[in-house]
Amino acid sequence: MTTHASFQPPPPRVLLLGHGWDIMNGALAAAVDTGAIELLGPEPAYDGETGHGPRSPAVLLLSPDAGSAILGRCADDAAPPVLRCISDAELHDPDLYDDSDDFVTVPCPPAELIKRILRLAHRHGNAAAPAELLRVGGITLNPATYQVTAHGRPVDLAWLEFQLLLFLMENVGKVFTRDQLLASVWGVQNIGGTRTVDVHIRRLRYKLESGGDTYFRTVKNVGYGMVEP
Repeated sequence: MTTHASFQPPPPRVLLLGHGWDIMNGALAAAVDTGAIELLGPEPAYDGETGHGPRSPAVLLLSPDAGSAILGRCADDAAPPVLRCISDAELHDPDLYDDSDDFVTVPCPPAELIKRILRLAHRHGNAAAPAELLRVGGITLNPATYQVTAHGRPVDLAWLEFQLLLFLMENVGKVFTRDQLLASVWGVQNIGGTRTVDVHIRRLRYKLESGGDTYFRTVKNVGYGMVEP
């Protein structure tokens, strides 16, 4: 009997940017050992030309001490998605998403790092497919083009803000625990990082709840859900 090996796509390439990777060495080594990712770098800075060609990265991973010059270059629309490593103290930084698509607090478990990288790489590599618009109140979301409007006004959302909003709009009226949201949106479980859900809900409220509309319901000691205003 002849067997045929199934095709396995190559792991996403991750370009390390910045210095001070000691705090992440364990998680990065484990991610490489499992074959989940391929590392490029580290490089002290980002050159936009790095984003093209056969060795182009799918995700840019920024160290906790990445300088403003690196962040500014990575904010270019042509750059791959940016995953930023931060400390717990930076969780409430109002500018956290100005230069990145997602963040991870370090040190972190390898499983969490891998899931976040793979989600961003999936976004970077997948062409948009036709999809129906989702509407809740004055909010319209286009899953194909990653566009969101509130009463006709374009709203700029980071990648995981968009994914969280998409999940909640697909489940209007339901309430989910923070752990359920982490598992469904972030793709991770039991990582002890439920605070990141609170941060993302707060950002969605700030960006979408204008004119007195209330879309996001908080159930004390349970979690969050989305409702018609």
